[in-house]
Amino acid sequence: MKKFFALALITILTLILTTTAFAATYRYDGDDIIFTYDENLFEIVEDDHTDDEDSVVLAAKDETWGQTYVRIYVADLDDGEGFPTMEDFAAMPDTTVEQMETWAGFKNVFTYTLENDDDTTQTFFIAPVYDDDGEIEECLTVEIGVTKMDDADKAMLRDDAISEILNTLKVDD
Repeated sequence: MKKFFALALITILTLILTTTAFAATYRYDGDDIIFTYDENLFEIVEDDHTDDEDSVVLAAKDETWGQTYVRIYVADLDDGEGFPTMEDFAAMPDTTVEQMETWAGFKNVFTYTLENDDDTTQTFFIAPVYDDDGEIEECLTVEIGVTKMDDADKAMLRDDAISEILNTLKVDD
């Protein structure tokens, strides 16, 4: 009988903890941008949509994470406007640009990082968004800003939380 109660107690505690963890997760479903984030860790500080552009900015709630934010921006390409080339990005001063085959489910992505004097780092991912015919119709830009941290465990927690957002990111027309 004691084993039954112990197993029941473990099951109840597991359900409570699991429900609490999932209760903090929120699926953002904007006009074009879809992602999931932990409401305990991030808050949406900007949510702007027009006919041609969608932008969402999440900021970290934990003050010890410093200036941590994720900006997701999707813009339609006008007729005749091409997707930027590697040379366009490489022309920026003090910037090393890399092209990745895939990133977070997107292909042919450019990335670059800026180290700022105020101990912050900005990392940019620029990805083409293809239509059903395989033509590029939109440009996705994800900007991640973080403050350098001495606490490796907190930095890993922060980076994992950002990765969770990026791993669920979708662009939908």
